[in-house]
Amino acid sequence: MLLGAFVGFPVGAPPAPHGPVHEIEVVASKFAFEPPTIEVTAGESVRLVVRSADTVHGFAIRKLNLELPIPSRGQSATLEFTAPQPGRFEITCSEFCGSGHRRMKAALVSVAPAGSTR
Repeated sequence: MLLGAFVGFPVGAPPAPHGPVHEIEVVASKFAFEPPTIEVTAGESVRLVVRSADTVHGFAIRKLNLELPIPSRGQSATLEFTAPQPGRFEITCSEFCGSGHRRMKAALVSVAPAGSTR
């Protein structure tokens, strides 16, 4: 049995830099992520604390090479990274969780910092 939180990092990349961290709680359940849209600011340090309301799930942002297993029923898992350049990135469940698994999606939306010319 896995005890405590699992800390995930982008595959092949170092953890997010130290400093202020934008922490966001995410709940996975059959067959949705809550919140369905996660907004971050490009370049900021982000910490997602993800837990499951029911069964084992996965949290993956393929375009950013991020993946995190989510244990069942309440144990949290943590994913830390630096927010990417502005854009919209699909989040999917990477662990088969039942008949609605393919519909289990959300989005990470990275916006330009305030005052940016982009």
